[in-house]
Amino acid sequence: MGDHGQPRVTRYAVVFRAGQGKPTAGALIIEADGLRLEGGTAADRVELSIPYVELTEVRIGRAREERLNGHATLLLAREGAPPVQIEPFGAGLLDEITDLLATLAAQRTDRSERVTVIVPLKRGRLSRAEELVAQGLPFNPAELGLRQHQVFLSAREATFVFVGPHVQATLGRATRDTTLWRVGLDWRDCITGPPRLSTTPELPPGNDA
Repeated sequence: MGDHGQPRVTRYAVVFRAGQGKPTAGALIIEADGLRLEGGTAADRVELSIPYVELTEVRIGRAREERLNGHATLLLAREGAPPVQIEPFGAGLLDEITDLLATLAAQRTDRSERVTVIVPLKRGRLSRAEELVAQGLPFNPAELGLRQHQVFLSAREATFVFVGPHVQATLGRATRDTTLWRVGLDWRDCITGPPRLSTTPELPPGNDA
């Protein structure tokens, strides 16, 4: 690592392949904000730049279909793009490079999840729902690691949006809290059906926060 925790530019000799393309001999260059793969010949040059924020998984692939030339590879999964396989030249480099890239990706990628809970409301119960929202959540969002929460009310539904790392699991733990169940009983007279759960916000136009 260089000054202020920034890694020095590091180069490794590797063979790499993106998706189902052909393997290419070249170099892996690790920089502060991303990695570059370059290789091939002057007539058939291959270059690929991957910012760390685009990586969704960094791991070692040992299955038969994950190998290159019969050797285990570093596997990089990317959102909306084919995975990349990298076979470094040199004993022990596979573990070293995997650990380094996993650390850099974790430092620069926001792993927050967003979960939306939509609760249908009975007709004429908007005012009561507003009162319950004004009382606050039945748990402390900060203590559960939630970075953000919002509540949107309309005449027909209440929409709760929660943002944070591993928020689905976090909310699962919160629902086992007896305090939450007691507060849930207060909502019973307002709710007209089972809640819907979504991993993307469903905020109808015109809702008031």
